[in-house]
Amino acid sequence: MFKKQYTFVFLFLLTAAVPLAQTSSCLDILANPDVQNPSLSEFDRYIDVLGTIKFYAEPGVSDAQLLHAASIGAELLDNDENGVVDDLDLAEQLISINAVMPLFSEEGSPAENAMMDNWDDSFCVSAVLYSQEIAPWAPVDWFEDASLEEILHTINVCGHVELYPAIFALDTPGASQLCQAMDLARGGQFLGVPGSYPEEAWYHYTDVTCDYQCMAIEYLYWCIATDMGVLNTPEICTAIEEEWEPCSPELFENVDVMMHSIVNNAAYKLPQLAPNGIYCPTNDVPQVIMNDPEVFPNPSNGRLIIQLNALTTKVSSVIVSDYSGRAVMSHNVNGSSPELALDLPEVKGYYIMTFLSTSGESLYTTNLIIE
Repeated sequence: MFKKQYTFVFLFLLTAAVPLAQTSSCLDILANPDVQNPSLSEFDRYIDVLGTIKFYAEPGVSDAQLLHAASIGAELLDNDENGVVDDLDLAEQLISINAVMPLFSEEGSPAENAMMDNWDDSFCVSAVLYSQEIAPWAPVDWFEDASLEEILHTINVCGHVELYPAIFALDTPGASQLCQAMDLARGGQFLGVPGSYPEEAWYHYTDVTCDYQCMAIEYLYWCIATDMGVLNTPEICTAIEEEWEPCSPELFENVDVMMHSIVNNAAYKLPQLAPNGIYCPTNDVPQVIMNDPEVFPNPSNGRLIIQLNALTTKVSSVIVSDYSGRAVMSHNVNGSSPELALDLPEVKGYYIMTFLSTSGESLYTTNLIIE
């Protein structure tokens, strides 16, 4: 019997209050639910980031490292940290392709071998992280923490490449704006690594194992990271200059005009702010309880019980919208009751649940994934 699953991510309260400084993330580390899958059997924990990318960790990867990597992923997807993925089309794409970010204890680990030996097309993996590359104590430090780069690769390849092919496609050299910009940055269209790059090139990757498509994804990382400002120190600029020259946002804007315009084009909603590994939009959220979640089907299947606690009197109604912003259902709230019973949409997909005040002000906005 098919079981419809509901994923609820309650992470945001819109208020005028000054936000409290956070020192940790508000993501939940759970036991691996996919141990029966041969590809994923050696992972023991995971975090489902905003219902879009699953981060799996094997023994040898600490909870702090898993939380750090997943938080970087959440910040890249929800760059304004309001609790909702910035690009809902991107969220739909990552969900549909089943994007996965594996965290391995080391190269050749049991989890890596299991994944490679049982590889199939049921999920999208574009990059991996090893424990020695994940540094919660030095977030996005180019020398110590590879989380930003590898997670961006996953989001870009599993998401943007498919979602915006005219801009980011990799299948044919020069076919997308990304590839055209890279050809300019490399001083020509080279399908492999040339004997030497032209003097005018500012991107000169020399790894012979990296083909044209690989070069383009690496180039996209350099552009986004530079635009964020995370490479802009004398030490990093010196360390990367053999591969990438415009290491500051100002140099990037002046040198790589075409790619700067793409990265900053609001239509593609690429992350602009550097993550710090701390993702916790608010700790003041309603408690969510699923009614009889193990019993399928029954009359309570699809009914969500929400405990509004002390904020009950502020909430007047709840609206559920699909990813395009179209309201698919609404529910008025009895202000005298701390408990709200909500029947949810039957159609699988990515939804937004918004809690409104009596004046129509948005109090809460949260992701709702029905799969």
